[in-house]
Amino acid sequence: MNDFMLAIKNYQLWLALGWNDVLGRYRRSVIGPLWITISMGVTISAMGPLYGTLFGNHNVSFLLHLSLGMIFWNFISSCINDSCNIFHDSSGIIKQSDLPISLYILRVFYRQMVILAHNIIIIPIVMYFSPPIFSLNVLLFIPSIILTSIFMLNVSALIAIFSTRYRDMTPVIQSIMTLMFFITPIIWSIEQLPVERQKFVSINILSSFMDILRSPLMGHLPSNNSWLVCTIATIVSLVTSHLVINKYKSRVAYWL
Repeated sequence: MNDFMLAIKNYQLWLALGWNDVLGRYRRSVIGPLWITISMGVTISAMGPLYGTLFGNHNVSFLLHLSLGMIFWNFISSCINDSCNIFHDSSGIIKQSDLPISLYILRVFYRQMVILAHNIIIIPIVMYFSPPIFSLNVLLFIPSIILTSIFMLNVSALIAIFSTRYRDMTPVIQSIMTLMFFITPIIWSIEQLPVERQKFVSINILSSFMDILRSPLMGHLPSNNSWLVCTIATIVSLVTSHLVINKYKSRVAYWL
């Protein structure tokens, strides 16, 4: 925890590095990071009619369901995939400085939050064509995104350390995330599955996080099971990452 608190105190550094990562990707571009929003918008526009037809889902809320699923999945998967190279991408700084290693984790997490903020611009546009059921449930999105952020930070820390020590972890994690896209209710919904198969979805922790993120913005109430799974997963990841960071933070520089 001391390592993380030291990283928080150096917030100006990881904020600047994270923002520079976003700008660097679109340097010399006319509209800059807005390409993130355009790319996601085009993807959703193409997938909406296609998968709506394939799944026989002509419900007006399907487009919003798909859009929220794609936006939040992009955030979750990018956080996890980018975690594999957190320390390798900053190896020059790590070898020449004594900064807390959590700073580099916050750098990548902030970069993904900026990308998420750009993609969220799409949601009001989609809501115009696919209006949700407006209710006070939308306020639950605040604790949902906070809980998800804490979970992603801790998981990123674990993946970053183990991927630095074992380089084979990177392709393994990327392959797992590709598989998870198809078994997580992103472009499909749990209700489309037979009743006897729906229980298997609850085994997938990411499906619970998708539920607490997406349901409030659609005017629905996330299931109690999703809240329970996400809370337990966050606590476990918090304790585990704390123990792992304290034990291995001094070895990271030697593994690079």
